[in-house]
Amino acid sequence: MGNNTVIRPEDLATDDKEQILEAIRTGRVDAFVVEEHEGHAVYALQSADLPYSTLVQRMQQGAAMLNARGEIIFCNPSLSTLLGEVAHTLIGTPLQELLEPGDRDAFQKLFEATQEGSSEGELRLRHSDASITPARFSFTALSGDKSVIGVLITDLTTEKFNADLASRIQRVQDNERRGLARELHDSVGQLLAALSMNLASMRKELSALTPPQLALLEDTTMMVAQVSKEIRTISHLLHPPLLDIAGIASAIRWYVDGFSERSRIKVDLDLPSDLGRLSTDVETALFRVVQECLTNVYRHSGSNSCSVTLTRQPGGLQLTIRDFGRGMPQPVKGKPPSGIGLRGMQERLLLLGGTLQIASNDSGTTVTASLPVTDGAAEPDPQAV
Repeated sequence: MGNNTVIRPEDLATDDKEQILEAIRTGRVDAFVVEEHEGHAVYALQSADLPYSTLVQRMQQGAAMLNARGEIIFCNPSLSTLLGEVAHTLIGTPLQELLEPGDRDAFQKLFEATQEGSSEGELRLRHSDASITPARFSFTALSGDKSVIGVLITDLTTEKFNADLASRIQRVQDNERRGLARELHDSVGQLLAALSMNLASMRKELSALTPPQLALLEDTTMMVAQVSKEIRTISHLLHPPLLDIAGIASAIRWYVDGFSERSRIKVDLDLPSDLGRLSTDVETALFRVVQECLTNVYRHSGSNSCSVTLTRQPGGLQLTIRDFGRGMPQPVKGKPPSGIGLRGMQERLLLLGGTLQIASNDSGTTVTASLPVTDGAAEPDPQAV
């Protein structure tokens, strides 16, 4: 089987045509039957990733074959539907011309990169009515001499919509947390403060109280103080005011100090000295990852120590939380990590273009969160708790 062998039906005897078609049907030859301007042609391809035209024709994903000039020599019905064009009118059209002008240089780089191997990127399709469709383009050389390029085009409209919806839901949840924290602090907190003052006034009348009444007063005063402390802690955990006022570094230090005091688990904290302010979404995401991971250390690991490290990486930040406990069950490849908290962390990071990696064995668990970062985007909330 040669590289990019083009066999035109008019050059073949009837028996030869039947033999070639039978070879394609039985999989002995990887090929596409392509309709070009001049008529039908059979493209016999070496190491084709998409060997059967019938399969490609039925795919819901857009698929095309390009020649060395980037012109469409074949497209399946899904791609013509996505583009809103009749399939045969696309034959001979440079795929680059169907893109938003600002994406054409990126297309050319992806197309040229196929000479070295597969390439993938996100580009925008521009329709005849000037509407835009975001799409993922995956390029693969289908012939040994790289003269025929296969491209899969996936419509990202629904994915983008879902990501935007999830992002808005996440912001609503974060705002609700902030509101609940403020309400607990301002309303419940003030009521408890007033109750505490009333009890303090009663203490001035100690001579009028019997010993049992005095003991009850002391006990009630202690309970009010404890409830006030718990309400303040819950309020700050829902949304720490330091996150709005001073930024992620101060909020993490505050949380780690409180966590160590409550849990008796030693935490080694390593933060950049020049971290500065980040976007509100990024700071919230980093804080929630620290919060969830340390909670899991306390509940599940059995470790009496752990570490939290935040480092700057090219183009972003990397947050690493490591414990030395019993480890956790290995996640199944291709499936999200088990546990609502872990899935929540992963989804929050994905919305910001980040990633979550978990490595665990019987010596402990390491969670690594990576986020692209734009500096200096956060402003203090004047209504922060």
